[in-house]
Amino acid sequence: MDPRDTPPAAVPPVPPAPGAATSAAVYSAPLQTPAYGSYAPPQAPGYGAPAGAAAPGAYGWNRPHNALAWVSLGLGIGFALLGTIASIAAVICGHIARRQIRERGEQGDAAAIWGLVLGYLGIAFTVLVIGFFLLIFAAAATSSGVPSRL
Repeated sequence: MDPRDTPPAAVPPVPPAPGAATSAAVYSAPLQTPAYGSYAPPQAPGYGAPAGAAAPGAYGWNRPHNALAWVSLGLGIGFALLGTIASIAAVICGHIARRQIRERGEQGDAAAIWGLVLGYLGIAFTVLVIGFFLLIFAAAATSSGVPSRL
């Protein structure tokens, strides 16, 4: 048997300083230890559970995941296969998911943020590619010897 498996022995309370008023309740109350699995994590004063969150259990919060946040992440990653439409949808779904997460207290904020980041990067990439091609065509039109109609 491992000595770490045994519960610690009850330690009597520290006696009061000499000359202090003693109370019989200090010495007569047994040491109270919480039952296994009943520990609740400490919280800052004035702050409770997020809106819509379940009560804390033995293993932490049991909050549901926001599915739209994961859709946003999938669409943000799917830019490589689906193109700019996926990026636009990722941005829209990401903003809606973040609002729902704030209102309902759900999980998935990181997935929504990554969906937004990837969606905006996909849109920026598309704008840069279009701008690059416009510059190439403008340079080719001015240097090709084609007369201008102006």
